[in-house]
Amino acid sequence: MLIIITGGLGFLGSSLAKTLSKKGYKIIVLDKKKNKVFKKSKKIKVIENIDIVSLKSLNKIKIKKKNIILHCAGQPSAAKSFDNPRNDLFSNVIGTFNLINWAKKNHTKKIIYASTFNVYEEKISSKSLKETHNCNPKSFYAISKLTAENYIQVYCNFFNIKWNILRMFNIYGPGQDPKNKYLGMINIYLNMAKENSKIVVKGSLNRFRDFVFIDDVIKAWEIVIKDNKNQGQIYNVGSGKKTSVKKLIKEISVVLSKKIAVKIEKSTPGDFLGSFANINKIKKNLNFKPCFSLKQGLKIFNKWIDEKAKY
Repeated sequence: MLIIITGGLGFLGSSLAKTLSKKGYKIIVLDKKKNKVFKKSKKIKVIENIDIVSLKSLNKIKIKKKNIILHCAGQPSAAKSFDNPRNDLFSNVIGTFNLINWAKKNHTKKIIYASTFNVYEEKISSKSLKETHNCNPKSFYAISKLTAENYIQVYCNFFNIKWNILRMFNIYGPGQDPKNKYLGMINIYLNMAKENSKIVVKGSLNRFRDFVFIDDVIKAWEIVIKDNKNQGQIYNVGSGKKTSVKKLIKEISVVLSKKIAVKIEKSTPGDFLGSFANINKIKKNLNFKPCFSLKQGLKIFNKWIDEKAKY
């Protein structure tokens, strides 16, 4: 099976490409940027300078084989969306609209969309978020992701293209860019602690999240790719566990074996006080079960950062 990955040079996209190519899939990566670190192989074809916001750019590519699209491209930061809301509209909504039109002409059987927990209405309680929970975006990013979800559901059904939507929670792990200060709470905090023994927290220490290790996320995507019984479904992808920012910092301190100073600053626009996933649906339908605890994931991630720093 041919798999096309939009945003395939980013954290999620490149992780999918590497893993799936080892499983025997032929991969075409589309991205508007370049990544000198990404290692190409015989099973991974990388096409750079492809911006899905431009239908003209997309139409340069002609695919004759049946394929599945893993749609990971787009502007991925809630905080950053307040800097340039127009960019979110084009990257996440127009880009998705263009991709569906292109998919219709290029033998696409199914589109799997990388969405986010940010689309949900914030629920300040100990209860987890289900797929049936109300959606009420707090950021331009969340608005654009929810709009893209709606286009996928209606437009793919109209074109008779199968689809699934994965609402992912806080992903972390090897492959994240340590220089990116907008994405990945664990990535940001861990690198701050390693460099300066100090973490700047934007918001309350009582905030809580669902941190899910990248390998578990990739496992969920693999299952959805192979599944032919549960089309047209939305799934949460998370650990199903609630972790406070205060507890996270303690875990980071243990992994690094050092004390960490904490500075509290004003929260970022559109930020959730708390969220964690109810993953009963993906467990029941697809038999998905996360394997990595937060402690395990932090140790692996920290080791990867240390090894990466050698080069």
